[in-house]
Amino acid sequence: KLLSKDRNLYPVLKRDKDRQSVPLFNTMAKKNAEKKPYALELSGAFIMLSLIASGMLAFAVGSGARLILLTQLGPIIHNPLLQDDPLLGAGASANISNVNTAPAGSKALPPPLLRDGKEFPRTLYSSKNFDIAASSTSRNVLVERKHPVEKTPWEVCKDGEESENCKVSPETLAYWKEEGEEEYVPKEEEEEEEHLPAGQHLLVDIKEVNSNFLNSEYQLAQAMVDVVAEADLTLLSYHCHSLVPTGVSCVGVLLESHISFHTWPTEGVITLDLFTCGSGALIPVLPSLERLFAVPETPRYEGEEVPQPTVVWSHTLRGFRPEGDRTKAYELGDLGQEVLRILDLDMKEEIVSVETDYQKIDVYDVIDPRNRNINSYHKSLNDDESYESQNADLFRPNRKVFLDGILQSSSYGDEAYHEALVHPAMFAHANPERVAIVGGGEGATLREVLKHSTLEHVKMIEIDDVMVAVSDEHLPAWNDCSDIVGSTKSCFEDLRADVRAEDALAFFIDNFYDDGDEKDSEDEETVDPFDVIIMDALDPSDNVAFADALYNNDEFLISMYNGLEEDGVLVLQLGNSPSHNDPAEENTVHRNRALITQAIEKVGFKSIHVYEESHCGFGASWSYLVACKDESCRRRWYASAAQVELAMHERMLRTYSGKAQLKSFDGATMQSYQVPHSAFERVFCRKENAPIECSYLQGLKPTMPNAPSTTFNVGTSKTSPRGFGLFAKERIPKGSMIMQEKSAHPIHFSPSSRSLLDAFYKHDPIAAKNAEPVLTYMSEHGFENTLYGGHGYDVDSSIATFISHGCDGSFNINADPSVKITENTADPDNPPVFQYAKGQSKTCFNPVIDRHLPHLVGGLDVALRDIEAGEEILDNYLTLVSSKADWKDLVRRLKEECK
Repeated sequence: KLLSKDRNLYPVLKRDKDRQSVPLFNTMAKKNAEKKPYALELSGAFIMLSLIASGMLAFAVGSGARLILLTQLGPIIHNPLLQDDPLLGAGASANISNVNTAPAGSKALPPPLLRDGKEFPRTLYSSKNFDIAASSTSRNVLVERKHPVEKTPWEVCKDGEESENCKVSPETLAYWKEEGEEEYVPKEEEEEEEHLPAGQHLLVDIKEVNSNFLNSEYQLAQAMVDVVAEADLTLLSYHCHSLVPTGVSCVGVLLESHISFHTWPTEGVITLDLFTCGSGALIPVLPSLERLFAVPETPRYEGEEVPQPTVVWSHTLRGFRPEGDRTKAYELGDLGQEVLRILDLDMKEEIVSVETDYQKIDVYDVIDPRNRNINSYHKSLNDDESYESQNADLFRPNRKVFLDGILQSSSYGDEAYHEALVHPAMFAHANPERVAIVGGGEGATLREVLKHSTLEHVKMIEIDDVMVAVSDEHLPAWNDCSDIVGSTKSCFEDLRADVRAEDALAFFIDNFYDDGDEKDSEDEETVDPFDVIIMDALDPSDNVAFADALYNNDEFLISMYNGLEEDGVLVLQLGNSPSHNDPAEENTVHRNRALITQAIEKVGFKSIHVYEESHCGFGASWSYLVACKDESCRRRWYASAAQVELAMHERMLRTYSGKAQLKSFDGATMQSYQVPHSAFERVFCRKENAPIECSYLQGLKPTMPNAPSTTFNVGTSKTSPRGFGLFAKERIPKGSMIMQEKSAHPIHFSPSSRSLLDAFYKHDPIAAKNAEPVLTYMSEHGFENTLYGGHGYDVDSSIATFISHGCDGSFNINADPSVKITENTADPDNPPVFQYAKGQSKTCFNPVIDRHLPHLVGGLDVALRDIEAGEEILDNYLTLVSSKADWKDLVRRLKEECK
């Protein structure tokens, strides 16, 4: 019935075969009979009307929902493109940017700052608010895009009012005026930066801060906005809570990452957290953070002294950086480990940070509460009668110098390090007149050299002239020569000093390397050899290419050797001293140290010594190496404490103040340098093909058989012209040590003592009568050695002094089993060099020998065969001399005695 009312308005079914139209009810009636397919046909008008109606309905529902979500339920989405949407109206931006639960009439928080010309970030913003019963206010503030985007003058935000050009606080406006405002370069015009999964994290804690400031949400928010602006970061939004009863917490979302802080107004404390990705440095932001957040308390009455805010901070790298990244190297080096990462330093102030053509220079002032106190430092600044103010130098901050993140020196360890580097080498030379310094940009090495009255010329060769300039300005104590009589205020200006900004490698190679080619002497400067060369350059273990070039360059080492006079001395610093648990240095990061030591010995130096100083301020003992071209320096190297003190008194220039010229080095200190630490010996003996000294020249070993003094007695000798001899009371097996418990305690006549006795004997007849018995005892019962330089003598202090010479090879004990020479086969004019001959050695660098000189001089005798009870103990006297003159006399005398 319904279909029959108006057939024209309803669709019809058409037969596929003949396309003949039939009424719908006729088709249904004949459906079962015909069993043929049909198609549904819709008119064009119906389709168009349906589409239009559906689109309008969807548009209306979407627009309504959009308005409800954005204007009623708060900002759940923020896109800069929506701010100009005509559907939202002119107030849409304000509605998105300011959502808060602040009391009516409260001051509006400052908007995030976007510098003019900076591209507006395309971001999505979402948030969710939880129960804020503990907060008196809760506000979200989002970045706004101002129009027009052309550069406009920056105006000051006053009393929380906002205007078209209101952007910064008065302090930040002043900051930019002081710094000078440059045209901002949009991101698309900058060189594209690689985005790495890495960032920087800056933590800042401040105490003694104004309590009212710490409880002011507006002032704190303004300070945060200003810091972000001055750091040239992009603040997308921030969220603040004023807490009950006091305190404020804010979190700002940066395009680069985030910034946040929390305050404790009652305690006067604020803690801040700034994290950014990208290459922009965060440490330069610290002055802004301190200026804006370290607000001091207001005095309650005129004249009240209020404590100044104390700022501590920590900087560390986060994420993952590629190998070889320089920033990573700095952070993992001394600069990061000792300064940047440590939060609880009482003071950590950057003095200067500059990148040169060769290196990055960083200078910091540091007060570590473990050894200094910030309050004591503040007291030292007062002009009163307190101990601190009267001794201000003792409480000053520790100024540290870093090159490429590696600590070079510090004000606390300046004197110990540089005096240990310079004076042992200078006093190892009899009369140093010409000195060369490789590196030493701080000027402290130059300062120490200039203290020697014998000095006529010193050439300081520092490749980085910026380092010298930075030192002159920021490290005045390092290069202050004003107290040295005859010098100048700055050591760099002393007339004896020639400070050159050039490559030291090229200087020595060009002037002293003999490659067989003739050089044009007319065009080149003639440089005379030096008495002392001081290497105050990089640590051999530094992981930089220049360190390899400096310490693994044969031409450079040969040039330095040639650049020394025949009695010249070379000294260099070797970095951290080894420890007892270190493997052989050839297999560690100290490989360069092992190679340079071997190369120095190979190039021709005759005497090499290592020593260490533990007060350099490096956190570990620091090691040095002195190499002499002539063995005569050993006499001065092993000088007694009194001799060193006398040399200091005779040579060191006086001071205007009357104070001692040296603060760390003296005679006793020099004596401590003469014996290397046991760690040098142990590491040396762990290398492959360790020298034979490592097997039995390390003192008395309980595991080795030893014939003690109770095994022997004194009797009548059948061979000795003295009539006495030493005999075995029982059988002594082959290889047994001979009285090792007594061998290290001989009566020692040093070369200087022997020279003094000779002088008395020759020039003072009265003294000669007293000296003659001593000289006779020394020459007839002792044995000669040159290990201490010059010719010294040692006499056994035990019954071993009665051991006689074994004629015609009949000796049954000796220090060197390989020795076969006898008085009959010896050539008086050609003394041999024995491996162990009561003071002989074939190697010039051997910390084992240097540590056990008394043992080497007085003992090491072993049984060359089984010695039967009652048999006389006989040694080979030919191994007991070290000079050609004494050798000739001894061969002649033994031949006479053994006839």
